[in-house]
Amino acid sequence: MSIDRHGLFEQLDPPPGGADAFRRRLDVAGSKRRAPGRYFVVAVSAAALVAVAAVALLIRGERIAGSDSEHGVALYDAPQFDRLLGRPLERTEPRVILNDRRVRVAEIPTERGNVRIYRLE
Repeated sequence: MSIDRHGLFEQLDPPPGGADAFRRRLDVAGSKRRAPGRYFVVAVSAAALVAVAAVALLIRGERIAGSDSEHGVALYDAPQFDRLLGRPLERTEPRVILNDRRVRVAEIPTERGNVRIYRLE
C-alpha cells in the first residue's frame, strides 16, 4: 500500500484579508502591554510573603525545639530503633499469641549464632 506523503501536508493559504486582520490583532495586543510598575508590585508582594512564611517557620521550629515532648523522648528510647540508631541490641524473648491465648516458645539450639529456631509448646 503506497501513501502519497507529499499531499499530506499541503501549504494552506490564509483566507482573503486574514493575514492583515491577524497583523492588526497583534499590533493591538502589543499596544496593551502592562505597566512596568505592576511587575514591581508583584515581585515585592511575593518577597514579603516568602519573608513572612520564613519567619513563621523559624518561630514554630524554635517552639518545637524548646519544648520537651514526652512523645519524642519515648519514641527515641523505643527498642525497635536500636539497630537504626547504632545502639547495642538487647536480646528479648519472643511472645506468641495463638487463638487469643499466649503460647510458650522454646528455642532450639543451632550451630550458627545468627540463626534462631523456635518451637511452640
